[in-house]
Amino acid sequence: MSYNTIKFDVDADGIATMTLNRPGKLNCFSTEMFKEWRDVVEKVAYDRNIRILVITGEGRAFSSGVDLEVLGSDRYNPAEFRYYYRQNHRGFDDLEALEKPVIAAVNGLCYGGGVELALSCDIIFAADTADFCLIENHIGCIPATGACNRLIYFVGLAKTKEMVISAKPISATEAHRIGLANHVAPQGELMDRVYDYARDLLSNSSEAMGMGKHVINLCLNTDMHTGRYLERLGQSVLVLGDDHRNGMKAFFDGRKPDFRTRKTT
Repeated sequence: MSYNTIKFDVDADGIATMTLNRPGKLNCFSTEMFKEWRDVVEKVAYDRNIRILVITGEGRAFSSGVDLEVLGSDRYNPAEFRYYYRQNHRGFDDLEALEKPVIAAVNGLCYGGGVELALSCDIIFAADTADFCLIENHIGCIPATGACNRLIYFVGLAKTKEMVISAKPISATEAHRIGLANHVAPQGELMDRVYDYARDLLSNSSEAMGMGKHVINLCLNTDMHTGRYLERLGQSVLVLGDDHRNGMKAFFDGRKPDFRTRKTT
């Protein structure tokens, strides 16, 4: 599939990068972008050579969210609009469920659905010049692609309400302080920092990182008893896997494991 609204490439280490590529429209989401984005996630999910996905934006924005031409139109009645949004939500949900690390490199303006895209990733790096804003209240609606539920787990109930109700931007420094961003880097160093971090992750077990992400996501909406059941279930799969065997052998040999070396028989 060729892409018109995104750029996609994979380096020799297995780090893939998806760049939102509508800079003239601040990388806002279009129907075409959602389709291309879902195709990328599917490629990453099935390509065993890809171990990490980085998401960033072209130009001065990470993303300004959903194209207002869709929100401001009467092309859909309420039932049709809910169906349209459900299809779009798949892109965010698939990123969240992808059993490989996903890193958001927030290179600039991150508004509305752009915040929700970042929240669908596992690790958020922000340039020190980036701003985050759930701006939807200014156009008479609410964040409806995950911010009202996902953000609570990042910054808590009170801060989520404040960001949704006030619709005021916060700086990258404030985003880091409240737990929205994991790391802040100087604008000119952002991508270098992101790729350095990603390369460090390459020394970890892909199987364990993927399972850990999967179990944590499931534990968000379960009681503690069920959560421990899920942990045991995940661990029972990992202890029979190649990465665990590799790691145990390396431990007893007194060396670091190489999780990129796969058992062939």
